[in-house]
Amino acid sequence: MNSNSIIVQEYLGSLKEDKELDYLFPLLLSVMGFRIVQTALESKGQSQYGKDIVAIGNDDNGNKFRWYFELKGFKDKNITDKNYSISDGIRESIIEAKDTAFNDSSIPEFDSLPIKIVVVHNGILKTNIRPTFDGFISREFKPGEFERWDIYYLTDLFSKYLFSEYLLADAESNRLLKRTLAFLDSPDNDFSDFKQLVEIQIDKTKTIKGRTFKKYFATLNLLSSIIFHYSNENQNLIAAKECSDYLVLRVWSWILKQKLEQKEAVLKEFRKLLTIQYNILDAYFKKTYKVASLENGLYAENGAFFEAIGYPLRCFDYINDIIYYCELRTYYPDYREASKHKKRLRNIQKDKIITLIKNNSGAYRPIIDNHSIAILNVFRFFSEQSDMRQKDLEFLASYIFGVINGLLIIKIKRNRLPDGYNRISLVSEFVATGEKPQEYTDESSMLIAILYELLIFFNAEETYLDLKKRLDDKVNLQIAHPSVKEFDIEQLLFERHMHSEYYIDSFQAVPDSFDEFKEKVKEKEYEKMEYRTDKAGFPFLRTLAHKYYKNEIFPDEWRKKIPSD
Repeated sequence: MNSNSIIVQEYLGSLKEDKELDYLFPLLLSVMGFRIVQTALESKGQSQYGKDIVAIGNDDNGNKFRWYFELKGFKDKNITDKNYSISDGIRESIIEAKDTAFNDSSIPEFDSLPIKIVVVHNGILKTNIRPTFDGFISREFKPGEFERWDIYYLTDLFSKYLFSEYLLADAESNRLLKRTLAFLDSPDNDFSDFKQLVEIQIDKTKTIKGRTFKKYFATLNLLSSIIFHYSNENQNLIAAKECSDYLVLRVWSWILKQKLEQKEAVLKEFRKLLTIQYNILDAYFKKTYKVASLENGLYAENGAFFEAIGYPLRCFDYINDIIYYCELRTYYPDYREASKHKKRLRNIQKDKIITLIKNNSGAYRPIIDNHSIAILNVFRFFSEQSDMRQKDLEFLASYIFGVINGLLIIKIKRNRLPDGYNRISLVSEFVATGEKPQEYTDESSMLIAILYELLIFFNAEETYLDLKKRLDDKVNLQIAHPSVKEFDIEQLLFERHMHSEYYIDSFQAVPDSFDEFKEKVKEKEYEKMEYRTDKAGFPFLRTLAHKYYKNEIFPDEWRKKIPSD
């Protein structure tokens, strides 16, 4: 067995049945040419009668069968004398698969096809139970009616149909996969090996037709699952979260570039990537939210003086992540439309976010200009008119006023405003020395300009006048607009951080009168964006793109919510 086979076997052997083997095995079958009729995930919570997966396909001799696959993993991956005859054990599952009918009249010829039952387990058949097992199979089945796919056969199949054709097909992919797994848990990992590996797989795909297309998406799903699995084992889901963010954005960028966002076959495969991402984020927040939402739960007591920076950074990053997760959850599991229980779900989500933010003072202290992204994400999430409660409006007002107050306290006490170029190193130097570095730039600000404009939403004249008095017109207020006539902004939004693709609109001076300021803002023109991404049914992906690549949120996202009178 070569080193590549060892990698495959070790990975497959460590999979649990639920959400791991259940998820990956259908990908393998699809690439092998099977037509999937039902999966374990679709029938979860219902009696499956030894039929975790039902499919139609040919055997090695070219004969077509109805295939009933029973998956056994984790503690049941090895067939032993202990799990063979117990309730819901190996023997019972096989009998149920044989005795319980499964019909589907909607598929031509399905009900008339011969049946083949397969036990799939990522382990081995122990020697002490082999005579009993073989005797049982020979009595119950005719030749060709039953198969057992163990870890060795699964290794061969996954190697042949997935790993060897993509992830381990060339020396560079092989090297990058091994480096990705080896350094997955390393501090300060920028996941460059993973990103290069993804790019190589994308570059290999020249068509979306037939087998190549299926293998492309199956490989990306497999890669995402591998990262999730080992991140879970390392008890560090940040790696899985970061890698999944990049993979989802990069694949959606590729879909837009190829103009495939309306092709249902492509979207069906893309939704599988989103399902893995949802599972990653769900696991991440189940692990972290309980602590994060405690009083100052995101504060690291052993962070010493760095927490003046680390705490706000952690808070704003966590806010961005949880808002994206909440938006994703609203569309999960179908991704074609928002949940039927959207209003109730969003109320639960908003209550959790309110608790999180109120209990973490760092969420009120922006220290770099693009913390405007998290602040606007909160504003967007809570200001949706279709389900806004009075409670939401009150919280939103208190949060925006609280952010302004936090910003002014730092200005008064430390003579520091957020760095306009988002350079953490300079903020660190400023905090550590108490002296403003020469390169530090806080004379202009998009964040403060946005906060001024949000005050119109609340008709907060008193706060406006106080903010103007405290800053004394020393900050050049700027709003970044996308240059939609020169660039494909939507495409770039999902690819990288943008620089020259923006143009800047500045306030020459902040009016003394709040009413005059309101009129000036209402008179300002801005592009009303229409997104192919939204039309395809994935509006939440734009939240992911903004938070990952740190691109400024476009003015139409908040100005369209400002009352006209």
